[in-house]
Amino acid sequence: MGVVHHTSYIVWFEEGRGEYMRRTGTDYAEIERRGFKLPVSEVYVRYISPARYGDLVKVKTWMEKVKSRSVTFGYEVRMVETGKLLATGWTKHICVNEEGRVRRIPQEIREVLADFPLINPL
Repeated sequence: MGVVHHTSYIVWFEEGRGEYMRRTGTDYAEIERRGFKLPVSEVYVRYISPARYGDLVKVKTWMEKVKSRSVTFGYEVRMVETGKLLATGWTKHICVNEEGRVRRIPQEIREVLADFPLINPL
């Protein structure tokens, strides 16, 4: 078919999310060192136009919602060369401790994420 696999978009979301976290100064590894994890509990992708093998894409990532026990990130995937929109979507993450029990996100992490609503594309 010549188009990238549909799951590639979810991987691109993850890359965008990681960069977003780094730019906010909230390193995900530090969150885990503190005994918390933010696993994906929901994911949504709206496919608009296919990317093809060899295409360069950019991912814009932003914070949609910050709640006491969850965060939701939004995404746009576009072609680097033309800016053509390829996909939009979101991921919801629930905060759990090392035993997998739902916990409140530490206040200082919630504040950092809530105060940094938009990131430039990668």
